[in-house]
Amino acid sequence: MMKKEIQAVLTNLKMTEPTLIQEKTRTPILNGASCIALAKTGTGKTLAYALPSLEKVAQGKPNSLVIIAPTTELAVQIRHAINPFIHALKLTGITLVGAGNRQRQEDNLKKKHPEVVVATPGRFFDFFSAGRIKVDQIRTLVIDEADDVLEFNKMELLSSLGQNMTPDSQILLFGATESEITQQAPEIFARQFEKIDVRPDQETTVKNYFLQIDNAHKIDFIQRLLRLDGFKGILFFDSNQTMMRFAGILAHTKTKFGILANDFGKQKRAAALNDFKVGKIKLLLATDLAARGLDIAGVTYVVNYDIPSEENTYLHRAGRTGRMGATGYVVTLGDDHDLRDLRKLLGTKIKIARVYFAGFRLTEKLPQKKAQKNESVNKKAALTTKKKKHKKHKNKNKGYHPHFLKKKEQK
Repeated sequence: MMKKEIQAVLTNLKMTEPTLIQEKTRTPILNGASCIALAKTGTGKTLAYALPSLEKVAQGKPNSLVIIAPTTELAVQIRHAINPFIHALKLTGITLVGAGNRQRQEDNLKKKHPEVVVATPGRFFDFFSAGRIKVDQIRTLVIDEADDVLEFNKMELLSSLGQNMTPDSQILLFGATESEITQQAPEIFARQFEKIDVRPDQETTVKNYFLQIDNAHKIDFIQRLLRLDGFKGILFFDSNQTMMRFAGILAHTKTKFGILANDFGKQKRAAALNDFKVGKIKLLLATDLAARGLDIAGVTYVVNYDIPSEENTYLHRAGRTGRMGATGYVVTLGDDHDLRDLRKLLGTKIKIARVYFAGFRLTEKLPQKKAQKNESVNKKAALTTKKKKHKKHKNKNKGYHPHFLKKKEQK
């Protein structure tokens, strides 16, 4: 039976039925098993590990439940999602992230003695190595987005931490994709894991599309995508350099957008996310690291500026849309070679359909236009553009310029 305090919060949030991953992991977690749990993104993984773990936390036992996430944004998001349950159980929780004030976080650890800690790897091991969090205090260690955290952050430290936890403690690895790391978890942590993979039984509500375009005209296509009915999307780039170069070009148009760059400060990223959530802007530019694991309500489109280099990268990006059963679209831009590479990358797991613009929507049906007519239109457009170049512009570069892209005037 679920604790009445947790049930009351779920009822208040109108969460009446558990998702598949929540249903399958509840009993093993309550029984103390260490688990590798795999489920598609946007299917309730956070509450799947959090609720049974919180039920086992005893008041007055500091650092009993430690949740590690790869990014500040995801750590904050997790804390926000579980806060109502922490309060209902009369527990204390804190967030330890590199972007936050270290002294204030240390004071919270000393004075509040929190039972629940949500942290990024770097800041967690900062306090762990300083003795503020002790290994024998941790009853449950959760690693969210496990393939990311283990592959890119503090691998040896996490391995050592897991191997030195008490025998009756548990480790929970949650993610959306299988990886070499999750496959080697028993060796990494020197313990047995129960594997729970519900992905084959989860229906997908995401459609995967491909729009053929060359690099020179990608900005035009992206602006057309913005005019689609119900568009609210994230445009993904493989590198921060490419993203910022594109942002500089896009800033000279009237297109409003936000940027999630990993080297931006916490306030800039938070402001961009908030503007996107409340509808001030409907386009976010992002790299994989900056947007990893984020749960943003209402994202209808994920757009790949380039072909992702790995299948898992594609899947993680796709997971930003179609969450909790909503309809979503993943649109990849490129030429014929890119389409072949993408289909080779994804194999038979995901069907990629070539699509075309049809007014304010996309269609898989080839438009009934002859090639000659298209050529004529393109030539006419090119001539018009050429003529416009000779006109004197009174309002040069008049457009939307995010403050962080504006260059200071030379004195």
